[in-house]
Amino acid sequence: MTTERRCERCGRTLEALRKPVRQLRWSRHWLTGVKSLFTGRLLMCRQCGAIYSTDGNLVAAGAVATDAEHHLDLYRKDMAHLRNAFAGVMIAAGGLAAWLGLGPGPETLQMGQVILIGGLGATASVPFVYFAHKSIRARRDLKALRQARRAGHIPPAPRD
Repeated sequence: MTTERRCERCGRTLEALRKPVRQLRWSRHWLTGVKSLFTGRLLMCRQCGAIYSTDGNLVAAGAVATDAEHHLDLYRKDMAHLRNAFAGVMIAAGGLAAWLGLGPGPETLQMGQVILIGGLGATASVPFVYFAHKSIRARRDLKALRQARRAGHIPPAPRD
């Protein structure tokens, strides 16, 4: 008969902390992760980030990144990659605009080419600005989640 251990702070089921050195690497609890390699596994709560020893004692509150932080970090990285991809498109559009503007000679530049060059530049910048905004907003939200977790605030449970 196995008994499920629950978090004292939020009541969620505890899970084994895999790769404790990596997950605690940039926190002040990294030494606890190293010690756990020799003394036994640590248990973690994915809702509030608390770490418990194998015997159920609270080691650190809010030391491990929560599930919400992991999901938001992946979203932020995806948006940053899309932003960078569209930055490449903007550079290519700028090169094409320069070629169109300076290629045949400025004296033969017609109004249609000017409109094409302006439209190309504006069209290429729209997705770049959109994904840059999404990335910045996700980074700001992630920072707020991390600060709340470190301050000891327990986020509401996600609805499944």
